Amino acid sequence: MRKKNVIGISFLMALTLMLTGCSVFPTLAGMESKEAKAYANVYDLKANKAYVWHHEGEADIRQDLARDREGENIFFACPKGDTNFKGKELDRSGQYPRSIWVSSSKDDEIPTIIGNNALIYISKTTVPEEIVFERFADYGYSIGVSNMIPDEGGHYYFVYAETDKDDYKYYVDTASEAFSLLCFDTVARLYLDKVGGVLVTKENVSDGGTVLGLTKDAQYVCEFYTGTYYQDFVLPANIHSFGSMEQFVSYDYEFLHSNCIKINIPEYFKSGYYFVQGVGLFRYVSEQDAKVYNGEAYDPGIDWNDPIILYDEYGVVVFDPSLGIGMEEETITDENSDAGISREEVESYLPFEEGSEADEEPDSLDRDRR
Repeated sequence: MRKKNVIGISFLMALTLMLTGCSVFPTLAGMESKEAKAYANVYDLKANKAYVWHHEGEADIRQDLARDREGENIFFACPKGDTNFKGKELDRSGQYPRSIWVSSSKDDEIPTIIGNNALIYISKTTVPEEIVFERFADYGYSIGVSNMIPDEGGHYYFVYAETDKDDYKYYVDTASEAFSLLCFDTVARLYLDKVGGVLVTKENVSDGGTVLGLTKDAQYVCEFYTGTYYQDFVLPANIHSFGSMEQFVSYDYEFLHSNCIKINIPEYFKSGYYFVQGVGLFRYVSEQDAKVYNGEAYDPGIDWNDPIILYDEYGVVVFDPSLGIGMEEETITDENSDAGISREEVESYLPFEEGSEADEEPDSLDRDRR
């Protein structure tokens, strides 16, 4: 049996060498977790995690909180995905772009809140003083690279090791096949010129710096440049990419005479993806979108990124229902009135803290690479 394992590993290494421009041992960061994703009994749920309750035909979660409940799974874990902010789930420094990457084989594990579904949170030690929601924009399926930016000539790159040798970890999903990009030592910027023979331009790059227009799970030859030397990598478009978009704080929850609290979804939420309390991601479908939602892990027919917070051309907030900005029935202005609140001031109102109640996970990006 041991000999067979060695042969299997050797085959994987050889395959990696054939498909990429560098010699890199395949990452183990994306291996399946053994922890269950769905449960029938609320008392089997793990502490410091969020879950979505979904029971077809049942309208009140209280009916399903018995200790001896058995049968179909009705509690679904909100996954973290692969993030570039491990250990900083509630950090608001804004120094680096915040991304969540979910493999196309796992994105159906993101639970959906629609209709009577409920969001619950488990903690053995504390009741949260506030509920922190971070909304993430959905950029669809792409290769495991995000947050690319254009230079003055419109050529797209991401910071590789410009100020620190580990800068790449904010731009590359190291639990994906894109891990093979991490074989360079002295490159400050890594340019991506073409994907599948198509030039990468502002026309096919999302607001989150991901390549658009790719077919889910399809393989693409990606032409990267280290300096003026090109490097070909074959990468699949099997990463569902999300980028931080908005933050909100709520205080609305209910005790359920059980081991959990029910977190009420704010009325102003639009359809989108929300990372709650730094512990997990869920999909929210608004009442108006419920009739057209396809029920799949990805629905291009719904605008998941329609902003809730609105800014004017100067970056001043003109509407934010979470802070009551723009909600007044009548606005009186004069030459001494405040035009609004800047983006920076809005962020200062949000009481994010370093770290979270979430179980600490080892940062796979800081491990020794061989």
